[in-house]
Amino acid sequence: MLTVNVAFEKESGLDAIDPLGDLTISDGISTITIKTTYLDSWLAALVAGYNQTREADHVVLEISKEPQPLLIDVTPEGLLSISYENQTLAPQAPNNLKAGLRQAAESLLGAVDTLPDSQRNTFLDPIREFISTTD
Repeated sequence: MLTVNVAFEKESGLDAIDPLGDLTISDGISTITIKTTYLDSWLAALVAGYNQTREADHVVLEISKEPQPLLIDVTPEGLLSISYENQTLAPQAPNNLKAGLRQAAESLLGAVDTLPDSQRNTFLDPIREFISTTD
């Protein structure tokens, strides 16, 4: 099972244009944690990466305002191996990533879509599309 969690920055409050917080991706044993980051750009990149793995065995995701790319490799067994900096998660079934992403996307959108400026944040568009096209 793969979990993707977003935790909003408490001090700055919710911001529809620049939602700041911590992102955690975990396989239950290993964890990738990104502290105080732009949650929308990370989830948009993860959605793009998930979609690209259907056609490519190695995906390099440049995340806005982050110095290192996120890597997703498809193993010969069809599992997804996610790496960031020096952290790598155990290979997971694509549906595990999809489920974790969906939960995190619903959490993010549930919090920021009610804010007045949310429609101006273009990073949210692929996240909205992902939710509307997955079950």
